[in-house]
Amino acid sequence: MTAFHISLVGRKNLSGEIYRQIRRAVLDRRLRPGDPLPPGRELARTLAVSRATVTVVYERLAAEGFVTSRQGSGTFISELVVPAGREKTGRRSTGVLQPRRIWEAIAPPPAFEPVRFDFHAGFCDASLFPHGAWRRAVVWALRSGEATAGTYE
Repeated sequence: MTAFHISLVGRKNLSGEIYRQIRRAVLDRRLRPGDPLPPGRELARTLAVSRATVTVVYERLAAEGFVTSRQGSGTFISELVVPAGREKTGRRSTGVLQPRRIWEAIAPPPAFEPVRFDFHAGFCDASLFPHGAWRRAVVWALRSGEATAGTYE
């Protein structure tokens, strides 16, 4: 397991501080893609915080794409795409890290051929609607209506 240090001396927002330190370790490449994080119970015991605090941190890191959790296997550092320019200058970028794009590797579904009979629920055959009668009824209502026609008064 990759060693990294988290310091909580004199901190009030424990989950925020743990999150920031793990995130910084990922961004600084002290934690590399595929590296495992300690189990939640173990990290909570080591830092003398509740397991719920560590769970909140791991869930936030997962939601932002920094880690992936595998049931029964643990939590691992995700493969991240570094914003353009960060590697070249070594300075902080204002861009946001994005999780690796895996959707581009998935093939699109085959093109569907048009169906002869559309059995989708809730759809009517538009050719059966009495458009002429509807138009005449609307014109009659607008011509004979009051100034408040079409309102809720």
